[in-house]
Amino acid sequence: MASDGRTRNEPSSTAPPTLAARTDLPPRVRQLLDELLEMCSARLEPALRATLSDFEQQLFKHAEQARNNAEQQRCFDSLREVKRGRADVAPRFLLALEEQLAALDRTPASGHGVAADALKLVDQRELEEALALEDIATRAEVRCSVALYELGHRFGVLIAAPLIEAEALPLGPYAITGALQRAAADLELSLEHKLLLYRSFDRRVMAAAGAFYDGLNQHLAARGILTQLRVFLPKRAQDGKAAAPAPQAGGAAPGAVQPGAPVVDAARDEESFARLRELLAQRRTILGLAGEDGGDGHVASGDELQAVLAGLQNRPPLVKSGGRMVPRTMQHLRQDLLAHLRQFSPGGQPPRLAAQHRDTLDLVGMLFEHLGKEVPLGGHAEKLLTRLQVPLLRVALSDPSFFTQRAHPARRLLNTLVETAANWIDSSDGEADPTLVEKMRLLVDRVLNEYTGDLGLFEQLLGDLDRHMSMLARKAESAERRHVEAAQGRERLQTARMRASAAIAERLAGARVAPLVRTMLEQAWTDALALSILRHGEDSRAYRERLAIAERLVKPGAAEDKEELRREIERGLGQVGLHDADAAQVAQRVVEGAAANDDEAPASQTELALRLKQRQRLGEELSVPAPAPTAAVQATLDLEEKRMLERLKTLPFGTWFEFVRSPGGETVRRKLAWYSTLTGRCLFVNQRGARCDERSLDQLARDMRSGAARLVPAEQESLIDRAWNAITAALRQFAGRSAVPAQGGAGA
Repeated sequence: MASDGRTRNEPSSTAPPTLAARTDLPPRVRQLLDELLEMCSARLEPALRATLSDFEQQLFKHAEQARNNAEQQRCFDSLREVKRGRADVAPRFLLALEEQLAALDRTPASGHGVAADALKLVDQRELEEALALEDIATRAEVRCSVALYELGHRFGVLIAAPLIEAEALPLGPYAITGALQRAAADLELSLEHKLLLYRSFDRRVMAAAGAFYDGLNQHLAARGILTQLRVFLPKRAQDGKAAAPAPQAGGAAPGAVQPGAPVVDAARDEESFARLRELLAQRRTILGLAGEDGGDGHVASGDELQAVLAGLQNRPPLVKSGGRMVPRTMQHLRQDLLAHLRQFSPGGQPPRLAAQHRDTLDLVGMLFEHLGKEVPLGGHAEKLLTRLQVPLLRVALSDPSFFTQRAHPARRLLNTLVETAANWIDSSDGEADPTLVEKMRLLVDRVLNEYTGDLGLFEQLLGDLDRHMSMLARKAESAERRHVEAAQGRERLQTARMRASAAIAERLAGARVAPLVRTMLEQAWTDALALSILRHGEDSRAYRERLAIAERLVKPGAAEDKEELRREIERGLGQVGLHDADAAQVAQRVVEGAAANDDEAPASQTELALRLKQRQRLGEELSVPAPAPTAAVQATLDLEEKRMLERLKTLPFGTWFEFVRSPGGETVRRKLAWYSTLTGRCLFVNQRGARCDERSLDQLARDMRSGAARLVPAEQESLIDRAWNAITAALRQFAGRSAVPAQGGAGA
């Protein structure tokens, strides 16, 4: 690896597969694949050239804004590198796509990701590259999900196979980003500039991928491949009976009905709702509100209520109050509802609500008030709740089972939307995922624009959101797994280096050796020993041989085979990152000693020792914090903190924590993805699987003792169910009854 962090991939020794070589494919299939490759060349090659031009402009801009000469020089170096290699980028890119097409009916190799061997796990550069590319591909998959779904079916037809998922789809977003990575592999660019290139590609190519995939689908359909294929979303049966929930990819959403759930009982629902109304009436009596809606006036019918609410459904969710715009509350909605109901009142009579409708309005108001307290103030979840007030009130007015059935589609969609917004968007660091924010906005827009009484709409939207969140959950698990593997790799490296350092220190104790020999043994040769431990273990022959070399340097023998010793040292130094020339000079000097001919070895011992100290140590990454000195810190823990530490060491991976991050008490959720009882290091990720924090268990114990961190209990119920149980318990308290768990999350 070059000293500036740039890399160049070695060329492959075997010829990649091509479509021309796939003579075993049916002629028509091969012809179709050739046509698709031509379409890729016609559309993607110009876009790739535009990407490189945009990248050059970005580098120029960065050079002009550079804070120092070194940073500016790196930009100019990258510019020269792009100009040198840009003619080869497009051919390599198209060749990589052709390989994907040629291997259509074969097990695909991973086009992205980090190798699983121990040394690769500590390569932060590869991890950052892989995650950046996966993020680009994921966003494209979300934007083009329908087109990719159709394309996956059509490619499956070509090889007589079922649907090909987006991750394995030739010409899919993951194949394209993998091809980009291969095409740019021979460009010697720093990680910062490589990621800048990927972002340019995302803007120039992937942002317009929808039209590209539509074109591929249209071409295959025109050639007779699934000409009538359309994405089908199941609708709810119109007979009023509950339809089975749509199949959900990757698991059920929060609050979803699990297999074996009890069958809906309409009579029991009516009884549960009646008990809720009875509790509500007793509460009004105690509060002296029993006759607030009584008296004369026109009692609005259900149809009149629905007509008025339909007109209010698309009104802005903000109202003017006290001279400023504030989120609409259920009280505001009630006032607007009564005002608009006047148009139906004969003879100018004041409108009033029927008892059941009034109770429904109060219960929905309680639900939204309780949910508003459970989500971050001013966040996306709160905004979604405000926008959904009217359509959910319409659902509850027409179907009281909304209060009593956990399986109710509108209730499940509300729960999933709010929990998703609270956990995935409002708890994010910095800017939230724009694709998820847009997805949620579009779903709520569809509710507002399309709901006219058909509950099937909620089932459709719930299935759509479930599929989207299952895909995001898979991506989060993948990202989290990579961070955990990287942390485990660093852990193994740290442990190996500690053992190697101890072995070298033991042999240097009391010995008188030249400064260069000591520096080499304590620095580069310690890394070489650690490398042997990682690859082969402490009991291996390779480790014993390298340890013996250290002993020979500390206590050289009279009949030493210096040439063999020099070769072994030079080979070991080369394996831990020293340039060939430096490795040769260091090996020569430490073997020959201070008597080496200065004319033959131009670098002095001092210069060589300085180079050894300045080199990047094995697996060392600037972006990864150094290990905390846990043994020293633990001595300062008090008794309660030590008890907390022991408790932390028993927690399973995947436990969620809340951290206070502002004096105002604002909290953020973090998942304990991994920790080591050996070094005390622990790794936290956010909901999307991105690394957020890497701290010691001792510090975590101290934070928990002070209240800056706390465990998040595993919830057994959905947010909506918890809200209904709390509301029912509060109503029973007013009625003087004991709190008993509610049927269906709401009823008595």
